[in-house]
Amino acid sequence: MSETRVNHSIQLLKRRYQLYRLAESALFAVATGMLAATILHISSDNQTLKISLISASVLISFITRVLLLKLFSLKDEQFTSYLNTQYPQLEHSADLLLQNPDSLQGLAQLQTQKITEHFHQLFPKIKLPNLLPQSAGSVVIALLLYVALTSFVSVNPATSAKTNLAAQIAASPTESARIQSLFIQVTPPTYTNLSSTNATQPELKVPEGSKVSWKLKFSSEISSAQLIISGKDSIQFSQSNDGYQVSYQIRESGFYQIQWKQKDKVTRSDFYKIEIIADQPPKITIDNLNQFTKLALRDKLSLTIQSTLSDDYGLSRSIIVATVSKGSGESVKFREEKLAFDQPISGKQLKATRQIDLLKMGMEPGDELYFYVEATDNKTPSPNYNRTETFFITLQDTTKQTIVEDEGLGVDLMPDYFRSQRQIIIDTEKLLKEKKKISLQQFKSTSNELGYDQKVLRLRYGQFLGEEFEDQIGKVEAPSEEDDHESVVAKFGHTHDKENEHNLVAEKKEESHGHDHKGGDGKTELENPLEAFAHNHDDGEQATFFVQSVRAKLKAALTVMWDAELYLRLYQPEKSLPYQYTALRLLKEISNDSRIYVHRTGFDPPPLKEEKRLTADLSEVHNSTQNNSTVISIAFPQIRKALVAIESWQQKNKQTLSDADKKQLQLAGQELARLVVEQPGQYLEGLSMLKRLEESTMNPTEMKSQLASLQNLFWKVLPRSTDAASQSAQSLHSLDQEFLKKVKELHE
Repeated sequence: MSETRVNHSIQLLKRRYQLYRLAESALFAVATGMLAATILHISSDNQTLKISLISASVLISFITRVLLLKLFSLKDEQFTSYLNTQYPQLEHSADLLLQNPDSLQGLAQLQTQKITEHFHQLFPKIKLPNLLPQSAGSVVIALLLYVALTSFVSVNPATSAKTNLAAQIAASPTESARIQSLFIQVTPPTYTNLSSTNATQPELKVPEGSKVSWKLKFSSEISSAQLIISGKDSIQFSQSNDGYQVSYQIRESGFYQIQWKQKDKVTRSDFYKIEIIADQPPKITIDNLNQFTKLALRDKLSLTIQSTLSDDYGLSRSIIVATVSKGSGESVKFREEKLAFDQPISGKQLKATRQIDLLKMGMEPGDELYFYVEATDNKTPSPNYNRTETFFITLQDTTKQTIVEDEGLGVDLMPDYFRSQRQIIIDTEKLLKEKKKISLQQFKSTSNELGYDQKVLRLRYGQFLGEEFEDQIGKVEAPSEEDDHESVVAKFGHTHDKENEHNLVAEKKEESHGHDHKGGDGKTELENPLEAFAHNHDDGEQATFFVQSVRAKLKAALTVMWDAELYLRLYQPEKSLPYQYTALRLLKEISNDSRIYVHRTGFDPPPLKEEKRLTADLSEVHNSTQNNSTVISIAFPQIRKALVAIESWQQKNKQTLSDADKKQLQLAGQELARLVVEQPGQYLEGLSMLKRLEESTMNPTEMKSQLASLQNLFWKVLPRSTDAASQSAQSLHSLDQEFLKKVKELHE
């Protein structure tokens, strides 16, 4: 079939469709005119009025239907889309019939040739949508109705009209009751200090715990009325002289609906949103302190806590909860105190302060103070509570250095006597305090003894540094005559650079000429001739238990101990204390650096029985197998079924909803109602649409629009499905991909 013939066939289908629709519109207009003529024949004698109204009804009916069907703005793509939907033989490619074959390439041309042949075969069998049988039937029914009603008309038209009108009034049912007036009053909780307000809209946004009162008046008499909260709770309206009223305390978001009963008919209002304004907990900040603070004894042992507190409706109480920690390990003790602020706690926002004296709190060196600020608001019956993070105040110990925060499973490689540096510090401080109470001789003797203790401690640490020989650890030599003339400072001083020897150029050694130089010490390089050929592994300077960084700290500690011992020997313990503190700090750092962490093994296999070893018996050995059964629950099953029902209704182009469709929509509405309670602002409109569809108060066009909107909302409710594992598709040519993309866009 040529391109021209295909286009001609499509245009022929278009004209045929327009003709069908115009004919059915005309038949419906005739039926409308006949119904109008029947009513006017009974109720009016004015022939001019009859003709005018009948003509107007016919024209309005015809023009309205033509405009709704858009018969004069049809596009060819609409016909191809219809063909793709109704005739699967065209393989959803009827759109290719409208394109120029010369502009197509590859797969598109082959598909066009194939579809053209199928179209040629299907053309005589194509049926276009129309309502000609229904429109003709409406004309027949209207004609029969006109004949039946006008055949029994009395000779006196006026009398006949009055009789028929009286019969119509007698046969007509009582008018349905509707809400004539609605008055809503919102009374917030007393603690909020908010006044009552009158809501101007049925949808409510109220403070949490508010009492809401509804007052209703109906247009006619009803038997009962109820307030339905979130589709679960129902409260009966009480009747009074002013109408019906009810009160309810709102504690959570949701929606509500008003239901009333008139005889045997139950009517429900639309759904209205309820949104609460939650009472927020107090907000507390501490403005002037860091979370971790360390203080020394020489610092000011008092602190001021400045806190900013705020709440949306007002504060009722705020205190400082302070805990003093004394001791360490198993002997630790805690004491908790609750401290009030200096200012009274009231109002929505305030700045509170409190001065804390650490000494009055009973704190000593090494103790810690933990505190936080807590506050409650004036909400009733259960106030909101909030607190700050815990703040730490540490009073630094004078006799020890705080170890690392993460203790872990540390292993202390140091013997217990290494910690005697603390006792030396304590004894030195005690000596300084008693200086004015003891004699000068006793003061010097005690200072000298402390210097000796410092020396012994230094020598013991030297052993761990690798000083293996007595001359390296400072062997005490017998006093000689030269010692009597030596200065005390020269004997015990730590003078490394006195002669600046380490900065001088090494002297060149003179060659030996065989002379005996008796003035020397009698030792030469060749005193041990095997030393040049010996293989010595150990170096006293490097023989140590520690890594290089720890060894450097230990050497620094020994150097500081020299200075501490010096001033103790010089009877100046106040100058020795800083060096002692430095030595203690270095020793604690060495202790922390030496910590190791041992992780527990993951699995201990059970022991084997002796009689079963080496027997190769594997009868009781089984492979580890595990069977898991997972039940996959499908989310929102009723909404999924409702989507299928809506899709079927749209494809069949139905005009009304069946009872099964309404039942399915009702089940889907129950699932949607649970979501509305959580998010009333997002899905509440869906419940309103379901209500209108169930009541069947819409024409087919409005129903189609409502179902489309409801379908989109249902798709938003469903969670996104995860992509299942599948084999990767074969790559396509870029032109083929573009073709498939265009086809998908047309059908969307």
